[in-house]
Amino acid sequence: MGILAALRLAMHALVVNKGRSMLTSLGIVIGVSAVIAMVSAGNGARTILDERLDNVGKSLVLIRPGSRTQHGTLADVKVLTNDDAAAVRKQMRYLVNGVAEVQVSMRPLSTRVRNVVTMVTGTVPDMKPVRGWVVDSGRFLTDEDVKKSAHVCVLGATIREKLFPDNPDPVGQIVRVDQLPMRVIGITQPKGRSPIGGDQDDQIFIPITTLQKKLVGNESLAMIITSIPDLAAMETTKTELIRVLREHRKVKLGQEDFDVSSVQEMAELAVIMTKTMAVLIGIIASISLVVGGIGIMNIMLVSVTERTREIGIRMAIGATPGDILTQFLIEALILALAGGILGIALGAAATVALALAAGWPITIDYPMVAVSFLISGGVGVFFGYYPALKASRLDPIDALRYE
Repeated sequence: MGILAALRLAMHALVVNKGRSMLTSLGIVIGVSAVIAMVSAGNGARTILDERLDNVGKSLVLIRPGSRTQHGTLADVKVLTNDDAAAVRKQMRYLVNGVAEVQVSMRPLSTRVRNVVTMVTGTVPDMKPVRGWVVDSGRFLTDEDVKKSAHVCVLGATIREKLFPDNPDPVGQIVRVDQLPMRVIGITQPKGRSPIGGDQDDQIFIPITTLQKKLVGNESLAMIITSIPDLAAMETTKTELIRVLREHRKVKLGQEDFDVSSVQEMAELAVIMTKTMAVLIGIIASISLVVGGIGIMNIMLVSVTERTREIGIRMAIGATPGDILTQFLIEALILALAGGILGIALGAAATVALALAAGWPITIDYPMVAVSFLISGGVGVFFGYYPALKASRLDPIDALRYE
């Protein structure tokens, strides 16, 4: 008997019991769809995170006050100062793109007609190259602004829209920061969301000295930010930064009262999380596929029992054990592949739905689709072999006598 004839007989046997065939494939459908949907969702989430990390800058190195505990929190906080930033700037100028002091404070902002509360970021001119800010109109802060504690500010795109919705270029206008009048000297281009979802454009930049002396009342820093020209030198640069700060702050090795980290670490953490998710998805999908395979084996054994007399008649008119084995193997394979195809369709639909709901790009992992399809076929052959072998070994005489 040829393959086409065996395929035709197998399809006929499955169509006769349509409901049972569909339920038998359900385990395969669930396993395949879960793999495709969750892997694609993980890829979409990682794409969004990568985009946001690129907006922030993967080359950034962050220096914060406090030592890192075993749980990842900061303790033994001793504030950073302008002198710390000056020491870093002096000794690291050949290794980094710039050094930016940063102090932040939530403050009310007002114009003649509007009042909002936003993040006021006190910083220096190096913030522009370090963070990659682009000025859309006007200019950024200068060393002269910092030296004179000037009453000037640069608006982020979001806060510009809140304060001046009808004026796309409010350079020269006055904004009061906690009643302190500031002249707008520039507007930055939008940067979008940060990795944790915050709006990077909902902030106002003023000279660090203005914030420290006229708003906050002290010279502490929330952090010192720098960036490096080559990501490959990240660990070397961090080590050198730690050395410079340890010597300047006169602390012993292992007793640092500051923390040096990088945005790149967040990217590496995202990769680890994605790999962990992939392993968990693989385990769940494997269990589902095994359950589906056992279902196929169970139904095929039932089918062999129900069709014992049919098998005997076919053997009596010339069918060989190989023909019977092939027919039942093809039936099991069709059940598994049909489940795989339905699972792929359901997984793709779930991927699109998740992407639309979460707002991330639709990223279907086509290699995973192909692998899932091949695995579903392998499950059908593996779990269908024993029932097919049992059918092929039936004694024709006993089969003909079976009621």
